[in-house]
Amino acid sequence: MAEKPVIPFDRLTSIANTLNKATDELTRIVGVLDDALQRLNVGIPVWVQVVKWSSEGDATAYECENVGYSKINGYWCIGINRTAGDENSPYGDDVREVWPFNDAPRDLRLRAVEKLPELIAGIAQSAEQAAGVVNKKLAETKAFAAAMGLLPIEDSGVRGKK
Repeated sequence: MAEKPVIPFDRLTSIANTLNKATDELTRIVGVLDDALQRLNVGIPVWVQVVKWSSEGDATAYECENVGYSKINGYWCIGINRTAGDENSPYGDDVREVWPFNDAPRDLRLRAVEKLPELIAGIAQSAEQAAGVVNKKLAETKAFAAAMGLLPIEDSGVRGKK
């Protein structure tokens, strides 16, 4: 019978300590980023795909891991989710699991962390688009309120009428 390699427990302890220290620092840094995003109060959910794979035997069924910024457990935070769907379905993906980033399993966090720059860019793009829509709706609503006599014409953004 072949002899199996044995790793001394003190070596495993050292490896685990190194892993845990690095993970703790990653958790701290993502927490800093998360706090900064919360202070911005954007309030727009954005998800970026980390990995996608198809089911064996069914080329249209798939599962994904995503990193995003969304309301999870009642508060806005960076998160990770697992979704499943079908390319032929008119419905969106089914969310299977969702975690705040730092509560997700370590392997998911390690895959997702490289997508954080893409997530931040997606948040900026979505916020910029939303600001355009809100400003347009604001102008329309001000004009409507002014037409009803509820705002002075100057406050409505409508020009030429007094």
